[in-house]
Amino acid sequence: MARDFFEATQGALERLNQTERKLFDYVVKHMDSVKDLSIQRFAAERYLSTTTIFRFTQKLGFTGYSDFINSLLVTEHRSHTANVPLVLRSKAYADEYLKNVMEAVRVMPAQKIAQVLEVLARKPNVYILCDSDANDLGRYCEKLFLGLGRRTYFPEVAYQVVALMDLVENDDLLIVLSYSGEEPALIETVERLLYDKRPFLLSITRADNNTIQNMSDVNFYMFADEIELNGINLTSQLAMLMVLELLVYESLDAE
Repeated sequence: MARDFFEATQGALERLNQTERKLFDYVVKHMDSVKDLSIQRFAAERYLSTTTIFRFTQKLGFTGYSDFINSLLVTEHRSHTANVPLVLRSKAYADEYLKNVMEAVRVMPAQKIAQVLEVLARKPNVYILCDSDANDLGRYCEKLFLGLGRRTYFPEVAYQVVALMDLVENDDLLIVLSYSGEEPALIETVERLLYDKRPFLLSITRADNNTIQNMSDVNFYMFADEIELNGINLTSQLAMLMVLELLVYESLDAE
């Protein structure tokens, strides 16, 4: 039976070399397209041999390329299904919950962390945007960066978002927090901001290919079971908080 990709690869990253880590990152961010590729096509697109791809899948814990692809198909299907995961009904959910959170931090590339720390060292103004149902997360993010000593602004209502168009400058830091990376209003706002300005765009989204991720200078991805109850999105945002806090605490150490 095919396994969820992220469950199957728990602990595997430690066995990967630098090339394989980049390949893993590519698979996570382009799962929707990789799942449809033959091993020959995938190898050709990444300028690697089929032998390298096969060994990569085995190091991840799969029996071969077919097992790897089946896992992607299962995971990609689950990631687009908003419901109550069956694992919630299990006593083991606490373990799964913690795995999701820790995985988001464990796969943060050191190079991307360094890029963000370099930007923060320039003491930029910080602007925060988030999904419409994540205002509490935006407020906490604002608190974090105010505590870091950066001029920080989180617009919570429409007229405040409009005011951003005249506030954001090229040397500023724009943080976008969006689990799906596909909320139309948020995408439109970011596109308008980037039309004639070029702030550094840092985003945190779910671990698949999405619009916000592709617009970003640096993207960190998170893992979570998508949960919706009574029309309310209850998907955990803890992984986003951990990524943000790590960046702020790393910045404090750098100062």
